[in-house]
Amino acid sequence: MCRRELDKSESEIKKNGSIIGEYKQICSQLSERLEKQQTATRGELEKIRSKVENCEKCSSLFNKEGRVRTAVTTTPADGTEETDEEKEGLKNQLREMELELAQTKLQLVEAECKIQDLEHHLGLALNEVQAAKKTWFNRTLNSIKTVTGTQGKETT
Repeated sequence: MCRRELDKSESEIKKNGSIIGEYKQICSQLSERLEKQQTATRGELEKIRSKVENCEKCSSLFNKEGRVRTAVTTTPADGTEETDEEKEGLKNQLREMELELAQTKLQLVEAECKIQDLEHHLGLALNEVQAAKKTWFNRTLNSIKTVTGTQGKETT
């Protein structure tokens, strides 16, 4: 009976150990993926910033922090002001870029939530393993006490 309980507990420990290993692997994969996405996003953002800074028309629309300047009027080299269509086009590009940035940030938050959820599951699995170890140990001790207690009374 003790051997059966021992085998059962060992199989539970192995099962929980494999689950923990899988959670760790998933967490590390998600962390790597998140870091790659962040690096790619930073790279794209830097490319866009450099292009905007190098463009005469675009650089005057943004301040040093990358924010849009308000009430900016630009006059090209030939002296004619930009048309409303060009301004609308630039505004639409800006909105698209802001939307893309928001989507990237959302993906980042979702990835962080997944990581947090996986870490929570990992903690629960670790707690289960610890509880299984304690339960097995207590059962074994109780059965040994019961057997030795019974034998001690019979010899007296």
